[in-house]
Amino acid sequence: MNRRTAFLVAGVAAVVALTVMPAVAEDAGTADRPERRYPPVWVDQSVDQLRARVAERAEDVEERIANSPRLTDGQKAAALENLDEALEEIAGVDEPAEIVGTATSRQQLQRIEWRAIRNGETPDYERHIARDVSGATLRYEHLTTIASWAEVAGRDVAAVTEYLDEASVLLEIAGGDGTVETRHDAVHIARAWMTKAHVTLFAM
Repeated sequence: MNRRTAFLVAGVAAVVALTVMPAVAEDAGTADRPERRYPPVWVDQSVDQLRARVAERAEDVEERIANSPRLTDGQKAAALENLDEALEEIAGVDEPAEIVGTATSRQQLQRIEWRAIRNGETPDYERHIARDVSGATLRYEHLTTIASWAEVAGRDVAAVTEYLDEASVLLEIAGGDGTVETRHDAVHIARAWMTKAHVTLFAM
């Protein structure tokens, strides 16, 4: 992948991912939360809503690639193939946290690759994943502690526990010996489940 193609593909992946990534600065336009910086907008959206947003953005990106006067036919084909692969991964999951985590993961991996190509370096995926797993594990432990306190206080934390159980399984996968994509996807999906746990806890 040459520099121009890598740059374009990184942009494509970012556009796809931004349709479902946590919109921490997005205004939800609701009366009770006019400046919705947290929780992220996606936690209230259905799978169908997320897929519709992804499809809409993807069509726009595909059209821009096809009509770009700066790309050769080969570069356009490479960019479209990368877009298709990202969409295929997202189509293979059926829960908002999985969609968000997968999209975020693939966008970030492409960014890492593009930065390495630009700097003439080899991407250090292992170091990146290890750092992600370490941070996500600390957050998991923190949320688990808060959930235990809430349970002692008489709160129904069944949903929170379910979300954290999903995150725990994924963190084990992230720390395993799978492919870079599998492990990186897992840690970001775990983060999304923990976001759902956090939102549920602090809504009690």
